[in-house]
Amino acid sequence: MTIYNKFLNNSLKALIYLMPLSFIFGNVIINVFVILIGLLGLMYYKKNIFLWQTNLNLMICMLFFVLLLFSTYYNFIFIEQNKDAFKALKYIRFLIFLLVIRKLIIDEVINIKLFLCSCLLISFLISTDIIFQYFFGKNITGNGVIEFSRGVKYYTGIFGKELIAGGFILMFSTLGIFSIFYIFNLNKKIYYIVIFALLTIFFLSSLILAGNRMPVVMFMVFLVSFSILYKKKEKLYYFLFSILSAALLSIIVIKSETLIKRASNFYIGIPNPLIIAEELKKQYPNLEKYKNSGRQFHTLKEFKTTSNYKEYPFFTGHLPIYITSVDLFLDKPFFGGGIKSFRNNCIKKVHLPNRVCESHPHNYVLEILNDTGLIGFLLLFFLVINLLINNYKDYRNNEKSKIQISNWIYLAIILSIFISFFPFKSSGSFFSTFNSSFVFMILGISLGLNDKKFNKR
Repeated sequence: MTIYNKFLNNSLKALIYLMPLSFIFGNVIINVFVILIGLLGLMYYKKNIFLWQTNLNLMICMLFFVLLLFSTYYNFIFIEQNKDAFKALKYIRFLIFLLVIRKLIIDEVINIKLFLCSCLLISFLISTDIIFQYFFGKNITGNGVIEFSRGVKYYTGIFGKELIAGGFILMFSTLGIFSIFYIFNLNKKIYYIVIFALLTIFFLSSLILAGNRMPVVMFMVFLVSFSILYKKKEKLYYFLFSILSAALLSIIVIKSETLIKRASNFYIGIPNPLIIAEELKKQYPNLEKYKNSGRQFHTLKEFKTTSNYKEYPFFTGHLPIYITSVDLFLDKPFFGGGIKSFRNNCIKKVHLPNRVCESHPHNYVLEILNDTGLIGFLLLFFLVINLLINNYKDYRNNEKSKIQISNWIYLAIILSIFISFFPFKSSGSFFSTFNSSFVFMILGISLGLNDKKFNKR
């Protein structure tokens, strides 16, 4: 290996292992990492990164990005100009990012065990910072507690005023926790179970303090899913621990007046699909004159005279967002409105009851349907489901395989993808730098594992 290639090789390793750290410093640093990994990967592999012939998964992935470009610029040229259209071109960086990571996994440039250790270390430090903030009122950098009305507190640690600590801990702790099986060299499996249990309680505690409700719910989904997927006889212990954790979480919530209020508000605010369907069936001919005016329904004189209008409690706000999102999807069901289309088009719907304008639909499924239509949704979720099935088959048959990849690596990646694409969770924007970087990083690793096994066979 030449000095030049060795430099590129070591640089790519360092960037991948430090990738979890970049998420602490925000979108600018994350973008720097993504772009550097893409550029250095292109310099290292050159055209070889695109030599994948008839690989179905990569063809589907490529089609998704092509469709995103097509949808965005078709709407931009033939329907109306979208100020975010240029972002579709910039978004190609995530395709290059994914291809580089996939190739690094196939060629064993990256040690996935070290990457998982990095995830554990970063999520452990962030959780420790949040617990420190809970006991002392400030975190190690001097950030105070974020407090809203009715005494609701968020312990955000190093993230300050950004309420993303829970999402960060969920993403990286569910990967990093599996590194304990490499870090500790123990003779008895019960010791690993105890360490796993202690870390789980530790991360769950920090998630509760962070105040983000959905990450807490998804962490419990992670625990239950892990105990179901795990193929060894110890799965009973993990399953019982998951039940115990759920019971403990329930007790903590019930004993805290603030938490029980937030949990009740969260539960009541879950959008009812029947209400969404009922609202979308309604016709408002008396409001047609306000179409595309941008005027909100509650400001119109018809606000009190519209006969079939039914006002629903706002709660978490997800119901009107989902109604608006589905309504916009039905306008362009096949190819969608292009990248970031929800925030550009929702203004067209606010003259109708129970509609609202936000920056994104707060759900991956709805956002992908809005931006790339049903075709884009089917492409991406076929890719995700196919990878999950293939990785799970390899996990189940790993002992019979000629090439050994740790079962814990498979479980980490399978569960991370499952949690990321869990269809019923509320979430940030799929096309944001923060979420896209994580999603395509995990998909790149999964593709690499899948193709590495396939090539060996």
